[in-house]
Amino acid sequence: MQKIEKDDIVIRKGIIHILDSNNGYLGLSNDLLDMGPDLMEFVRGHIFKILDSDDTKKCKFDGSLSPIPALLEDMQEKEDDSFIKASRLLAESLFDIMCDSVTIPAADLVVVSFQLHSVVYLALLKMNYKDTYIHKEEENEVNDIVKQRIMPMGGARLTEAVIVDLLEYKVQLVEKKFEMMTGDKINYISERFLKCHADLAPKKKFQILNKTITAINNRYDGTGLKDRIDIKSKLREEFAEKNEFRINEIGDRIFGDSPEKKQEFDDRMERYDMQYDKFTVRKENTVKGLEFILVETDTGVEIKIPMEEYNTKANVEIVEEPGGGSTVVIRNIEQARVK
Repeated sequence: MQKIEKDDIVIRKGIIHILDSNNGYLGLSNDLLDMGPDLMEFVRGHIFKILDSDDTKKCKFDGSLSPIPALLEDMQEKEDDSFIKASRLLAESLFDIMCDSVTIPAADLVVVSFQLHSVVYLALLKMNYKDTYIHKEEENEVNDIVKQRIMPMGGARLTEAVIVDLLEYKVQLVEKKFEMMTGDKINYISERFLKCHADLAPKKKFQILNKTITAINNRYDGTGLKDRIDIKSKLREEFAEKNEFRINEIGDRIFGDSPEKKQEFDDRMERYDMQYDKFTVRKENTVKGLEFILVETDTGVEIKIPMEEYNTKANVEIVEEPGGGSTVVIRNIEQARVK
């Protein structure tokens, strides 16, 4: 996966449309934004957070249903009038869907084209309104406090946005489910606006994988504590060696000696359509849980063991007792704190 730096993102042009679905107001702009340095940095920061996030999903257009690819093919990004027209059509389509719900937040839609590693992209940044309070100066030196709606700040992370590669029409998006008038709670951006098939986000995939292994690991009697810790250690080793999670190989390596466990693992992965998946993550924090093992005993005692300490040093030892049960031995403690 090619590493992205924020400064690699070159903003080309942008426009803003008002999607105030709460009040039934659609304010379509006829002109481009004056993209000064501060505004460019604001937009660039939001785009970078989306591209550099493990919460961002990949999506493929349904060519037979989605009108978006044809609209983008007709758009001439270099021509301002064509760009403006396409952005207005996109904003109007999104607004119509938003009006079919009372829970989807009103927003300003910032449509931006940018270049990254010689490829041009189109970003649809849905800036959901936030309520805040500001002072208002009145005549006769009487000041007041009034409520005002604002865009998300530069340091915030957008919860709804779409980025499309204008070369191959690959889609990346962040979205949330909202309840529609029909009562169904759906991902309206991917399902109704883009009409695309959205993959699970890498962070979600890792959570499913890790939770599945943990559940199978703990469900079967007769597996000693050391063996269960070793299984979690193998998942960490797989990622360290290959810098990605290869579901088939992980299943074989961890549960290959137990047909029953391997079948349960395969069934669970198939349930999430991950059985043939390969994925990686961008953020160390996403897989932070692989750096330690948390052991909870039947008496409520919890022990947190760093994987590095367990794998490479002799300070932690798991002894399986002949009559059943396990003993955890921790050696060479020079200092200790009670937390």
